[in-house]
Amino acid sequence: MVTTFGMSEIGPWSLMDGSQSGDVIMRMMARNSMSEKLAEDIDAAVKRLSDRAYEIALSQIRNNREAIDKIVEVLLEKETMSGDEFRAILSEFVEIPAENRVPPAVPAPLSVSV
Repeated sequence: MVTTFGMSEIGPWSLMDGSQSGDVIMRMMARNSMSEKLAEDIDAAVKRLSDRAYEIALSQIRNNREAIDKIVEVLLEKETMSGDEFRAILSEFVEIPAENRVPPAVPAPLSVSV
């Protein structure tokens, strides 16, 4: 996100050459072509993003512990669950935003020939 899409305070530009693949060797070569200060700034930006995501995840777990425990209980029994099952359990504990609700499947009307 930081070097490919420029999503940090370093700047709104890509720091990677578009022709470079995700290959480890290419990333190492790109890293060697930047200044030490820029590399440190990139590392710090990645750490800030990672730390922030961790704090958000931890907060969600703490704030929704009962729902998570119920979901874990079901997963320990069944090992898998559908998105509808997940939302049904979650809706017992929290209000699901409208944009994340999936309307129940309505069967198509049967046509009767006379």
